[in-house]
Amino acid sequence: MALLVVSNLTKNFDGITAVSKVSFSVAQSEIFAIIGPNGAGKTTTFNLVSGVLAPDCGEIFFRGERISGLKPHEIALRGMVRTFQTISLFDTMTVLDNVKVGCHGQARTHIFSAAFRTRAFFEEEVRMTRTALETLRLLGLERRAHEMVGNLPFGQQRLVDIARALAGEPVLLLLDEPAAGMNARERSELMAIIRTLKQRGMTIVLIEHDMDLIMEIAERIIVLDHGEKIAEGKPEEIQRNPDVIAAYLGEA
Repeated sequence: MALLVVSNLTKNFDGITAVSKVSFSVAQSEIFAIIGPNGAGKTTTFNLVSGVLAPDCGEIFFRGERISGLKPHEIALRGMVRTFQTISLFDTMTVLDNVKVGCHGQARTHIFSAAFRTRAFFEEEVRMTRTALETLRLLGLERRAHEMVGNLPFGQQRLVDIARALAGEPVLLLLDEPAAGMNARERSELMAIIRTLKQRGMTIVLIEHDMDLIMEIAERIIVLDHGEKIAEGKPEEIQRNPDVIAAYLGEA
């Protein structure tokens, strides 16, 4: 059974169709990519899948459960977490504390414990700190754990954003343009991280404009253009698809 199944997903804005009858499935531990020209409907598709937007039509199934129409936090609690194109970190907090924010969705204590500083509260704080540090270690950022995140280079802030998502212990990670603004070294580090996550059993779906990165790391790709899926296949199939070439270059 596929981990994620999207069927006939459709979304309109004031009479304009942003996503039209898009269908795809993602297997467990697969690196899956969604590409297309600007305005193709990629981020809208992410917003629909992650609950930021409600679809006008179509269904979404995750881990065998229908999640169409659920709120983002409800979907996150089921194991699907995402990043956004625009980084939204807390600049006046440390790297570690930013990542710990991502742990709270999996918190095992309630507001009573926090208000009265119970033993359970402090045990949970220790657990979340350990999880956050392990996540930073995975991304090569443990040495910067206690620095203010606003002092980090942009590419490392991108990694902190991913670390915060990973701290929520997802089984499916949605990455929206994770390599944007990264230099060549940071891009290589990102690719290594994605491969490591796959080896650990995580499923990753990403939107990315860096075609070299996509063609090197993705196992399967769908291409959107004007809200419609125009191609699906392995990287080598996508590269020679005339409809894809025409969508990007205006001619085959």
